[in-house]
Amino acid sequence: MTNEHQKLGVHARVTLQKFKKIFLIQLVTLFVIAGLLLLHSLTAAYSALCGGVVFLLPSYLFARGVLIRKGKDTAGAAIRQLYVSEIWKMGMTVALFTAVFILIQPLNPFSLFGTYIGLQLVAFTAQLKLK
Repeated sequence: MTNEHQKLGVHARVTLQKFKKIFLIQLVTLFVIAGLLLLHSLTAAYSALCGGVVFLLPSYLFARGVLIRKGKDTAGAAIRQLYVSEIWKMGMTVALFTAVFILIQPLNPFSLFGTYIGLQLVAFTAQLKLK
C-alpha cells in the first residue's frame, strides 16, 4: 500500500477497491468484445478498442481525482474536486472521441459507440451487483 492510499479514509478505500474491481471487469469485457469483433473484421475490433479507451481513460482519471485527494479534506473541497473531476472527464471524453474520428480511418462507428455504451452498462450492472 502506498503512502497515498494510507491517507485515504475507510469509505474512500472501500470505494477505491470497488472501483478497481469494476474497472477490471470492464477491461476484461473490452478485450472479450474486441476479440469477438476480430472474428468479424479488424476494423470493428480496433474501433471497439478505441471506444473502450474513450470510456475507460476518463473514468479512471475521474476516480483517481475524486478518491485520491491531496490537501484539505473538507466537505467543500471534496465537492469542488468532484465537480472539477467530472468536468475534466466530460472534456476528455469529447477530446478523445474527436481525436478518434479525425485520426483513425477507416472506423466502424457501430463498434466504437456500441462498446462505449456496453461498458457503461457493464459499469452500472457491476455497481449494482457489488452493493
